[in-house]
Amino acid sequence: MLKMLVVDDDKFERDGVKFLVDKYDLKLEIAEADSGESALEYIARHDVDILFTDIRMKGMDGLELAEEIRERDASVKVIFMSACGEFEYAQRAIDLKAIRYILKPVQVSEFIKVVSQVIQLCKEERQAKEKQIRLEESYRKEQHYHKQRLLTDYIMGRADSSAEGEEIVRPLPIAGFNGYRYIRMLLLDSRTRLFDRLDLDFDRQIVESVQRACDVVHLNEFQSLLLLEAWAEEPLQKLVETGHNLMEWLRSRFDCEVTVVISGLVEDARQLYKEYNALETVLENKFFFDEGTVLLANHTSFAIDDIAKMMDDLLQKLTAHIRRHRFEAVEPGFDQLFNLLQNSDHFSVVYVKYVCTEIVKVLFETATKKNANKFREDLESIYKTERLSDLRQVMHELFADYGPAACDVSDRVSKAVEEAVRIIEREYAADLSLELLAERVYLTPNYLSHFVYKAEGDQH
Repeated sequence: MLKMLVVDDDKFERDGVKFLVDKYDLKLEIAEADSGESALEYIARHDVDILFTDIRMKGMDGLELAEEIRERDASVKVIFMSACGEFEYAQRAIDLKAIRYILKPVQVSEFIKVVSQVIQLCKEERQAKEKQIRLEESYRKEQHYHKQRLLTDYIMGRADSSAEGEEIVRPLPIAGFNGYRYIRMLLLDSRTRLFDRLDLDFDRQIVESVQRACDVVHLNEFQSLLLLEAWAEEPLQKLVETGHNLMEWLRSRFDCEVTVVISGLVEDARQLYKEYNALETVLENKFFFDEGTVLLANHTSFAIDDIAKMMDDLLQKLTAHIRRHRFEAVEPGFDQLFNLLQNSDHFSVVYVKYVCTEIVKVLFETATKKNANKFREDLESIYKTERLSDLRQVMHELFADYGPAACDVSDRVSKAVEEAVRIIEREYAADLSLELLAERVYLTPNYLSHFVYKAEGDQH
């Protein structure tokens, strides 16, 4: 509903205007002021469509009030009311571009006619303004769509070609190629549907969050890509801090966690495809990381050969600890293995789960009481995990299930002694030391020696 502010130092006149508006149902919300000064105070706090003011008032008169309001908001429609014969006021009213001028005493028919015309004018201007806003919004959406499509074409490797088959490199409408030499891409990955509920206002807000020039490409409901202004000598730690700040902003606004992967430097539009693939490669290993992690593409801590050797050594030690039932060393050894996995991107999810199933197989083989159904359930629980931290928890629970409380030590030692005797009988000609034999049956030399002599004594 339109709002009209009625200004007159005579309450009787203000009441008369309100009475006519109400009686003839002119569809106006009425506010009133008894002076030009109080009218200015009201307009400073409220929106007003029509100013209906007397000209001659104590203090600030209606003309001064209208002039002041015109400087603040030219869209306010002004209707002056004044007594007959005050021509000089009427002339100034024309200079102030007043919409209408009503003479006192007010004639009802003239009042209704003038106010109705001004109401209609306000409505037409409001409709025109709303139409303009819709057109501008439509234009912005169209521009946004074309920019998104252009960026997506480059990111996905779909560069345009001419009729002769030559590649066309179009200028990119992004900060990195509009005055800045470099950009970096930040890939945001969420396990929940986050990026399908965002509007154009998200672009503005995210620029404010990262505090640097950037553009946004929404790839799908789970992923969004930021193209940030960057510098060649910028420390990686500063980029990581930017990633963490972005995660905190998304967490506070949408109550969700995201993983952020940061690309290398990009100085040519044709590099976008290569760098995007590098980001995707890192995300293939997101199993190894909890949500709320910042990762760097093309960044590793160890050479692949070094990691493979460390993995092999750790697995051998871990298997030996399990076979010897040294469970006090099993879990620390397993954590060491997982720490290595978590800080490398050289191992696939399938390989990591395979390693864990092999460890569980050794646990099952060395258990005194075997439950095949539980063993299958244990393997299934490993393959169902979605994050490395979940897998770590499952494995620790299995270590507890297969730990000392589930073992019959005397039975295990007896079988180890029997195996040692069979080895001696089978390889009596070989040079078998006590240390080598103990190693093969997963006992300490002193322990094996004690039980071998005890078994011989029992036979005599």
